[in-house]
Amino acid sequence: LTSYGFFLWRYVKDIVYVPPLSQQLDDLKERISSAVELIVEDMLGCVCQELNYYLHIYRVTQDTHIQHL
Repeated sequence: LTSYGFFLWRYVKDIVYVPPLSQQLDDLKERISSAVELIVEDMLGCVCQELNYYLHIYRVTQDTHIQHL
């Protein structure tokens, strides 16, 4: 995951795991759906842009390991 990917995951996780947590699977699914609906287009745009950057670097370096970008 990229830094924006981690940001997006933390964003959803922080919304989903707010106490009190129900033990019912349907409640967890509803929380996840609600959290995903709160993601705005700009957030997804940043995630996609960064992912495209990393994919471009991957193609240019022809699968060479890159420790830090």
